[in-house]
Amino acid sequence: QLIASTSFDSYLMQITAADYGTSATASPGCLDIMVGGSGSEIALISNLLMGACGGMGIQIRGPKHWLFPIYIPAGTRISARAAGLRLSTAFKVSVYLWGGKGYPPFKVGTQVDTYGIGTVPNGTTITEGASGAEGNWAQITASTTRDHFCIVPSYQYNDATLLDAFAQADVGIGAAASEQQIGHSYNYSLGTIDCMDGPYPLLPIFKDVPSGTRLAMRASCSSTTNTADGALHGVS
Repeated sequence: QLIASTSFDSYLMQITAADYGTSATASPGCLDIMVGGSGSEIALISNLLMGACGGMGIQIRGPKHWLFPIYIPAGTRISARAAGLRLSTAFKVSVYLWGGKGYPPFKVGTQVDTYGIGTVPNGTTITEGASGAEGNWAQITASTTRDHFCIVPSYQYNDATLLDAFAQADVGIGAAASEQQIGHSYNYSLGTIDCMDGPYPLLPIFKDVPSGTRLAMRASCSSTTNTADGALHGVS
């Protein structure tokens, strides 16, 4: 349980995950944000790629973040659950809510669809380009299942020995070999203590994406490449 009962209608949710990276150990993981009473929770946001998230304290790398323009009515219980590759999947999760009286100056959704998850806790393999070069586009889904107005990226590493570097992930739509880039240079920092943070910027992609749209991701790495996963979360 994160919040027993929200005290106001909220329109914007930030999720933070921390302290799942550990030295010389591959640490992919998936995080679900749930709503509902104890024993009857339903997933509001599924399979955020929280793997290898860094620390909240004095660490070389910080936590991971996601920002969702989503409506949460007052009186809602919010909880979290997770799955990870390691034997122990203990880490820190927090949510921040914005809202109250009035109407937000942006569009707000009520549901989230996640694309690109293979076998939990893994997403879709992203082959990064080395030394800052763009890698090839990797299909996250051939066809979205709903109309979305907002896309939120997820990114993680599966390597047991990460290098000090940073990656930049892009989001695209459209047919293979003719993708249109709609999200550019989401930065993720990674280090030799085998954890990562990001993305920077935190703001998601506000873009009308009709049902049936193909989604893709690509990435570059400032150093030699690591084994990376991607996923995309569509807000409706």
